[in-house]
Amino acid sequence: MSNDITLAEVKNRLEQLRGKGRILLMTHERPDGDAVGSLCGMYFILRENGFFVDALIPESVPDMYQDFVPSGLITSITTLGVGCYSLLITLDASTRMRVSAPCIREDGIAIPCLNIDHHPDNERYGDASYVVSTACSTAEIVLSIAKAANLMISPVSATLLLLGITTDSGCFRFDNTTPEALRAAARLLELGADRRHIIRNCFLSKPENMARFEAELLCSRMKKEFGGKFAWFYLDPELLKKYEVDLRNTEQVIESLRAIDGVVVAAVIRKEKEGFKVSLRSKAKQISVGRIARRLNGGGHEMAAGCSISAPTIEEAEKILANNVEMELNEK
Repeated sequence: MSNDITLAEVKNRLEQLRGKGRILLMTHERPDGDAVGSLCGMYFILRENGFFVDALIPESVPDMYQDFVPSGLITSITTLGVGCYSLLITLDASTRMRVSAPCIREDGIAIPCLNIDHHPDNERYGDASYVVSTACSTAEIVLSIAKAANLMISPVSATLLLLGITTDSGCFRFDNTTPEALRAAARLLELGADRRHIIRNCFLSKPENMARFEAELLCSRMKKEFGGKFAWFYLDPELLKKYEVDLRNTEQVIESLRAIDGVVVAAVIRKEKEGFKVSLRSKAKQISVGRIARRLNGGGHEMAAGCSISAPTIEEAEKILANNVEMELNEK
C-alpha cells in the first residue's frame, strides 16, 4: 500500500514542527555526493529557518566530500536516542536497510518517518514518502520543498544542494540532466552556491596514490566480455592496500570504464564480509543496469544501479554478473 504524500503535505508536516519538536535527518550508508548534499543542505536550511534539527552522517564519507560536512553532526545513534525526536527524515535512501543507522536497519523505525528520495524503486518505508523519480537527485527535491515552504536558503545551503545535483548528474553529463535540474542549478547559483569549490573538490582533484591505483586498474586489471560491451574492475583488497586507497574513496573509479569507447555496461566489484558488492553503470538508454541489479536482488536507476552477489569466490561472482549482463544485452 502506497504512503505517498504531496509536496503540500510535506510542507505542512514540516511547518507543524517549526520551533517545536525535534527533527532527525539520516541518509544512506556509504554516502555519495547527493547523500551528503541533500542531508547537510536540509540540515542548514531547517536550522536557519527556526527548526530544531540534528543530522546523522556516516563516518565513511569519501575524502572529496569532507570539506562540505559541517562540524557538530552526530555519527551514531541508538534506538533509545531516536525516541527523543518528533520526526525522522531519511534522504536518498531507497530502502530501510540502506539507512546509515544500524538501529533503523535492525530494529525498525520507532517514530514518524518521512522518506524523501528520487530512486524509482524506493520501497516507501516509514509512514510517509515523498518520492520524485523524475528528479535528477534528492538535493533537487530538497530545493523544491524549501521553495514550497518559503524557507530561506543561504549560500552555504545552496552550495550543498548544488553538490548533490552536480555529482548525481555527473557534472551535467548524465541522462538525468533535465531542464528542471539545470533550472535548479541556476537558481542555486543565484543564491550564492560556490560552484568552483564543488568542481575543484569533486572533479579536478585527485591524490597521486589514487591516480596510480586507477592506472594499474586500467593497465592490468580491467576485464571485458561480449566484444568489449561489458567491462569491469575487481577492487582487490591487496591492490587497495598496495596503493593505500580507502574503499570509501573509490566512488568515481567506475567512470574510467564507462568512458571507454565500445563499453555499454561498466561494473566495479568489491569484496564484502559475505559475498561481493557490485556497482553498475550503463551508457545506453535501452540497456538497463537497473534491471540487471533487480534480478540480483539489488536496485537503483536504469542507468546507475547496484546489487550484492553471494558467491564463495570472485570468479564465481564475475560469472554470475556476466551471465546477467549478457541476458540484458541479448534482450536489447
